Amino acid sequence: MYALVDPEVRQWLDVGAEYLTAVGTVGAVIVALYFSRKHRREKISVSAAIHYSVGPEQTLAESTRLYGLTATNVGFATVTVQNLCWRVGVLRKKVLYVDTWGLEWPTESPPKTLRRGDWLTVRLPQEQFIGGLTLLLEEVSKHPFPTLAFRSLRAGVETSTKKRFFARPNWDVVKILREQFDAFRKKAPGKH
Repeated sequence: MYALVDPEVRQWLDVGAEYLTAVGTVGAVIVALYFSRKHRREKISVSAAIHYSVGPEQTLAESTRLYGLTATNVGFATVTVQNLCWRVGVLRKKVLYVDTWGLEWPTESPPKTLRRGDWLTVRLPQEQFIGGLTLLLEEVSKHPFPTLAFRSLRAGVETSTKKRFFARPNWDVVKILREQFDAFRKKAPGKH
């Protein structure tokens, strides 16, 4: 035998069920919109490291040291990498663009369109990389706390939609930057 439910209680149960159904529908729409946008989001993984170019019959000690920046598309959207850049600063971040015109080393250069899994690798001989650091080192030395600004350095890329992606350089690059920064500070007296 079934127990009868009071009509007033039944009305509250019906209203509660309709409310839960509406909340569930709105939630499903939000989740669907989130996942549909995920496929259009740009996402690039950046790495900055020292590479070695070993020729035939050369040892690693005789090889050419190269600064390399690699940008890999790890998102679902197709992106175009337009520029290479550096970011300096913690609270007031400043972006400095790298001039890639006239690269001496045979390398890829922006702009390059990347589909999911594609990458752009720009390599410069270490001497050319060091020669192009003057503006970056000047910007770091202008900062009120140069050591903090130096630690905040990030290498990165900018896409055609003006989104930027950055990463901390690996320890080989940081070592070169540290040596150049120390030498730069010694050349410019009174700017410590």
